[in-house]
Amino acid sequence: MRGKREGSVLDFLPVCLCILAMSIVVTAYFYCSDLLLRKGQISQVARCYILKMETVGCLTEGDKNQMLAELQTIGLRGIDLTGSTVNPVEYGDSVILRIRGNLQGRIRGGEHDLFHSVFTAREVPVEETRMSTAKH
Repeated sequence: MRGKREGSVLDFLPVCLCILAMSIVVTAYFYCSDLLLRKGQISQVARCYILKMETVGCLTEGDKNQMLAELQTIGLRGIDLTGSTVNPVEYGDSVILRIRGNLQGRIRGGEHDLFHSVFTAREVPVEETRMSTAKH
């Protein structure tokens, strides 16, 4: 019969490294999927308002304020609508909705966080442009 052999820390080290690597990968996945989800929400808001712009011929002040509130709820900061059609256009002319801003990442590292250097919350620039034809 064989006797029990003594284990060492080196036998356990690959398991610890694997767990650490998997933790980093899972954290990165959740960070990226959250940003992609919110980018999709911004795209849906843009689609909704370009459809309204088609029927009115421009982005009205009321729609602009409501859209800005929705975008801020999603987490878009520093919103710039420069290039959007804000003055009424004639039937058949182009209407443009251009949304620019920064999306703040939601994973934040603390001062003593192990992942602080890798997953510090960063602002990701976002731009969404929609163009259509006025049908009013």
